[in-house]
Amino acid sequence: MDEPMDEPMEATMDDEPLEILFLYSSVARDGGWTQTFDNARLDIEEKYGDSVTTTYKESLWGADVITSVIETAILDGIDVIVGTSFEQGEPMIAAAYENPDVYFVASQWDNPGDLDNFAGYVNAPEDGAYISGVLAGLMVESGDAIGWVDAFPIPYDIRTINGFAVGLQKTNPTATVKVIFTNDWVDTNLMGQAARSLVDSGVTFMATSLPSPAIGEVVEESGVPYAGVQVDASTYAPTSTVVTAEYDWGPQIDSYIASIFEGDFETGFSYLSMDDGAITLTEWGPLYDTLSDDEKAIVNAEIERIASGAGQVFTGPLSDIDGNQILADGEVMGVDGLRSMAWVMPNVEGVDL
Repeated sequence: MDEPMDEPMEATMDDEPLEILFLYSSVARDGGWTQTFDNARLDIEEKYGDSVTTTYKESLWGADVITSVIETAILDGIDVIVGTSFEQGEPMIAAAYENPDVYFVASQWDNPGDLDNFAGYVNAPEDGAYISGVLAGLMVESGDAIGWVDAFPIPYDIRTINGFAVGLQKTNPTATVKVIFTNDWVDTNLMGQAARSLVDSGVTFMATSLPSPAIGEVVEESGVPYAGVQVDASTYAPTSTVVTAEYDWGPQIDSYIASIFEGDFETGFSYLSMDDGAITLTEWGPLYDTLSDDEKAIVNAEIERIASGAGQVFTGPLSDIDGNQILADGEVMGVDGLRSMAWVMPNVEGVDL
């Protein structure tokens, strides 16, 4: 379960409230990726009270549109701009150079190295995906195929798929992950079609990087166990959802806001994981009780290992689908390797890099 943020703190600034703009790639309450950021925005409002004002702009796609929104916000006196998608990074960096008195916090982008007003951040989706993979391996038969619906094979999503595949390999070495890409981030019809195709092909478990009622409807109708992502999937697949790995950006974005109030803005890249509270797990769905006590113990042990920081998902020995060694025995993948991931696990099908 999510842990609450700290009690509201008194701002150390004597001026007007800190004005914060969030840039959204879709509508604020989209039931998925953007909603997780809007939850963080609301958390910031609750914590800081009258010391901040927050607003957002929705459905921003294309560098020209994003640049225009940023320029208008700066003219209106905005103090902090929080980006929530990769596409917003380049316009934000350009604006940061031109506006040194405005703070920019960008999803998945590094500080070029010479900006005192720019920071980048991302979470570790592989942590939640790994637990879902461990769970899936215990719930299906040896050699079964697990369905996976995704949008594009970008490093973030490849990292999520591979994280699931590592967990699946641990508990069911002969099972496979069968991936279908929709080549679209928002088309729910394509997501539903991909899920239907996977169910019709005989998959016995479903997972995804795309929180979508369209996928939930398919698994709920077919009775296939489902691992949700980002936002609790049980709201639209109450019977089939076994667990959802939810994303909580609140503490991560709050750390930047706090550093502004403290007069020491953090410009380093932030990569937070399950042990930092950035990835949380919902309560178990009804299908979880089909597991034996011993199987539940395995799941709980892996949750404890990852959530405590005692273990990391990508730890060697690991090789890719072509037999190339990725990590030697005991070697742990660093943040740079995680963020640039362009290889797939041997038990993954349908990913062409």
